[in-house]
Amino acid sequence: MSDFHSYASLPFYPGPVSLHPAAARALSRDYGPPRMGDDYLRLYGSVRSRLQKALGTREDVILGTGEAMLVLWGALKSLLRPGDTVLSVGTGVFGDGFADMARAIGCRAVCISEPYDRTISESTLQRVAEAVRLHRPLLITAVHCETPSGTLNPLEALGALKKDLGVPFLVVDAVASVGGAPVRADAWNADCVLGGSQKCLSCPPDMCCMSVSAAAWERIAEVGYAGYDALTPFRGAAEDAMRFPYTPNWWGVAALSAALNALEEEGWDAVFARNEATAKLCREGLVRRGVALWPAQDAVCSPTVTAISVP
Repeated sequence: MSDFHSYASLPFYPGPVSLHPAAARALSRDYGPPRMGDDYLRLYGSVRSRLQKALGTREDVILGTGEAMLVLWGALKSLLRPGDTVLSVGTGVFGDGFADMARAIGCRAVCISEPYDRTISESTLQRVAEAVRLHRPLLITAVHCETPSGTLNPLEALGALKKDLGVPFLVVDAVASVGGAPVRADAWNADCVLGGSQKCLSCPPDMCCMSVSAAAWERIAEVGYAGYDALTPFRGAAEDAMRFPYTPNWWGVAALSAALNALEEEGWDAVFARNEATAKLCREGLVRRGVALWPAQDAVCSPTVTAISVP
């Protein structure tokens, strides 16, 4: 334990991670005057279609220039109006943070919050069902990988509940899992699944992505939110250069393309298996050294980030 105490004084961060060499090479290129045109739209369209696989969706995918908080705020502001009810399902800092964000834009937030060393369970789902029947929320929010807690929430049952009880929308934060663990937006009945470039995709924190269901696009058009983080301008932008919302980020999209190339060459199943094996090795080594893991024994540990209980 003496060795561990020396480590405990060091700062440990869950991201951004080191750049993949292929992403770094893509960033080092000069793409000429940054202008909109067919070449950029082809690159943008290619990355969008490949992110569909990473997000587990056949629905639309958009790419924004900005850190992942851009799409977290963009999803809520584009889907909600002041006074709407949001049901926040939280098992950690970011899960409960959705409720704070909803309140900040004038919405009513109802929280189903579990201890931060737990993941969504049958009892959680029972509480969610009761809250849905009582409060009739427009939208449910949840986090797939709770980064500070080192946990991975199982979301299939929550998505099924959302569909069965007729909740219009489900928004999922998958920033710390997309590219590193299976993400299944369509299987979760999720309308928006949010991702970022700086974690499992090994790129700088300058790009974000989001799946958008057809129902979500209809609601976004009704709300009509306008702002840098608005989603409306992205609808159809990839097919029409003149409608693109802002200056094209050649470097960010090219780095994402290069990182996706590396993941695809390894194969998604092999990537997920490697992360699971690495995480297992890490956790077993910590336990052998007498270090307790933060997640409870019945919680699902994330394959992309490990959290320990610091003495």
